[in-house]
Amino acid sequence: MRQRAYLGLNSSTQYGYKEYLSRVDNAQLRRSLARFRCVNHTLQIELGRQAKPVKVSVQQRYYKLCNLGAVEDEDHFLLVCPAYQSVRERFRGSLPLTAITPLAKLLSCQQQGILARFLVQC
Repeated sequence: MRQRAYLGLNSSTQYGYKEYLSRVDNAQLRRSLARFRCVNHTLQIELGRQAKPVKVSVQQRYYKLCNLGAVEDEDHFLLVCPAYQSVRERFRGSLPLTAITPLAKLLSCQQQGILARFLVQC
């Protein structure tokens, strides 16, 4: 696991039950949110790290549908990538979704159920 990513997505280094889990009633949405926050997802930043026999360098972990040539990491995926602009527009009234929003602010919002739906739709 990329420790930097985990620490960036979670406000605490303490392992155990997190309060955000109790804010999401739907089990599938709760599981999706928890997997994302534990850096257990299918973004290229993780898939490239796990590639065998040779890891893909970080600079080459691009998202294939994005024309920006950026590395597909959590920030790019949720806040910047044009491929998800229409999804961001649908959730903009409920979530702090701007390219300059710190990812930690987005993930710590009170609307964890809405955030989970946003993640699933992306």
